Amino acid sequence: MAAPAANNSPDVSPEPAIGSKPLLLKFNGGEPESHAIMDPFDARLREASVELDMLRGKRCLACLEGEWLLMLDEATGECFLLSLVSLRRIALPPLLKPVEELERCALSSPTPPDCTVMFSMSYCNYLLYCRPGDQEWRELPVETDGTYSFVMGDIVSSRGRMFVSTEMSTFIAINVSMPSSCGVAIGRRVIPHPSIMRWRCEESLVESDGDIFLLQFYIHGIRNSEIVDIDIHLLDTSAYVWNKVESIGDRTIFAGEDSVVLPSASRAGIRPGYIHLLHRHCRDGVRLYTIRVDDRTMSCTLLPGPCDDMCWVVPSSFTNKYEESLAIVSSESDIKINKLTFDEDVEQIAAPPPWSSLPVDMVEEVVARLSFIDYLNVRKVCKRWSSVSKPAQYAKRYPAYPVLMSICSSSAGTFKLFDPIIDKEYTLKDRSLVPCNDYFQMLLFAKHGWVLVLRGEKYMYATNPFTGEMLDLPEIPCLGYQFDGISFSSTPKSPDCIVCAIEKTRHPSQGNRLFVLLWHAGDEHWTSLKIDDYTQFRTAYSNPVFYHDEFYCLGTRGNLGVFNPHDMTWRVLDKPVPLLDGDPMPGDQYCHLLEFRDNLIAIFRPHNEGAMDLYKLDMSQMVWTKVERLDNEVTFVDHWNAVMMSAPQDTCCNRIYISKLGGYNEGGELKSCAFYDLKSRKYYPKPGKLKKQASKQIREYNAVVES
Repeated sequence: MAAPAANNSPDVSPEPAIGSKPLLLKFNGGEPESHAIMDPFDARLREASVELDMLRGKRCLACLEGEWLLMLDEATGECFLLSLVSLRRIALPPLLKPVEELERCALSSPTPPDCTVMFSMSYCNYLLYCRPGDQEWRELPVETDGTYSFVMGDIVSSRGRMFVSTEMSTFIAINVSMPSSCGVAIGRRVIPHPSIMRWRCEESLVESDGDIFLLQFYIHGIRNSEIVDIDIHLLDTSAYVWNKVESIGDRTIFAGEDSVVLPSASRAGIRPGYIHLLHRHCRDGVRLYTIRVDDRTMSCTLLPGPCDDMCWVVPSSFTNKYEESLAIVSSESDIKINKLTFDEDVEQIAAPPPWSSLPVDMVEEVVARLSFIDYLNVRKVCKRWSSVSKPAQYAKRYPAYPVLMSICSSSAGTFKLFDPIIDKEYTLKDRSLVPCNDYFQMLLFAKHGWVLVLRGEKYMYATNPFTGEMLDLPEIPCLGYQFDGISFSSTPKSPDCIVCAIEKTRHPSQGNRLFVLLWHAGDEHWTSLKIDDYTQFRTAYSNPVFYHDEFYCLGTRGNLGVFNPHDMTWRVLDKPVPLLDGDPMPGDQYCHLLEFRDNLIAIFRPHNEGAMDLYKLDMSQMVWTKVERLDNEVTFVDHWNAVMMSAPQDTCCNRIYISKLGGYNEGGELKSCAFYDLKSRKYYPKPGKLKKQASKQIREYNAVVES
């Protein structure tokens, strides 16, 4: 295996070599000169060519255990395992099945040849397996018990058993520890699937030290998508149930079509508690997401160049010789910890603080010169100060503006706020965030300081993290979490509040229908509606806007649908005419609808760094007019929400702040909020200035919350 000649300059890092650090192996067809290994954690994304005669003209079906390539000569059926570390070659029986029928593959042991090799199959009622030394591959019939038809998708091995997913989102266990002459057998059927949250997710089964993890990556978009959140579940093999976990311990996971886990990452010199995910469903290439598990913050790198396939190469014998830190995520050591609740017991024991003797009017003078978060801290000093309101001069000097919010994976009510104007991050704790031991939580909609939060599939509540107020909503009907947008008409505790969730589908077999979930203040149950609609309208992934006593929904083409919650009617407006050509799918790009000064504003932004487009609805003509500048306004957007307001500072004019952090401080930490400047038609900070790397580095937040 050869690589290009190395540069001997002391300032240049060595060329990537297998076994030196976690790498990616890129396959571009069957010619060896098109294969390369790449260091995705190097600022220059260095590559080195792979020159092995054993790879010439062969197709790589999988990279197993981070080391073993499963190679196939499609012309002859020749099949073998090849170690990238020792270059050991282990022959397997000829593989004559069509490659298109083969799905995922796993080894029963990380040390061939003492192992079973097993494939899940695409829409077939059998699994394919063999052991080194066998004369042919065997089929294991998978007879259905009525709960599934096919066994397909992910497959992983643990302690003599293979775990395979079915097309009905359940799992089966297969005993592969029997003698070779006995073959293999199904040991357990219908292992239930854990609940998922809103919309689509991609899943990955991984094994580490006998433990089976299910990683669920939540996606915004279909044909062109981004990762927005993650769930992690651990299989209890004694009861065959999945349990949510908030930590992966000392592990680091390299996820993709063939995943690898370092069980003792710190011992190998790798920062533990991270997941590095290869995400392929992007029009601009393959993205490498680095996700910090404890707070679910993430960074993203766009990997260069086309390739037919790529896989992780992380041998089991790996140790980090260069003692580098691979996680591109900022340190939280300087983050200020705040608590929004009082501890009555401590207050009774501790001596009264001298601050409580200050006159309230003097405190209000101080508050008038503080940021909003510092104002919250002032209210926590003592009970007397907790009633201090924002005086008029405070509102005039420091008008409230939205902040970015993200719930930490801890179930103890911890969340993060990021002030996009002053580029400051806070970690806070609030009892109004409901502890959730079974599922992670997702932020859905925010307005008037209130946030709608989804817990798993069935539960939703509204919370105001600034005041500590909370309101539980009724249990959601079956599959009620599958909606394209949700919003409320007024603050959740007001007597006229209406919560409305909407999805409009177009499907040849399932019909054309509008699905609506409605809750009025005081209702004990949700109202569920199904309305036939044979128009070409399809709802975008965008929260509806309560406007003139109705909910306005943005379509994927830029047209509008309107739901009246009082007479329960739905109509698709003839005007404005669609802005976009073709028939976009939900999530092909970010689509936002907002109301500002009694005007409806539509925003379209691509997943890559293409230009954003803003339009204002001319109600007199019912036409969209393009907005070229926001001279006195500023806009804040996340995945589903959008807020426009008068700019609190002159420097904010013409900006659209997005729910990502970009740019680095002197400590190498991502600290500045990313935004799009309408005047220059560019994103800032510029991608080329991110840590001297042309790839895109971001940290994601979940929601824009109006403070």
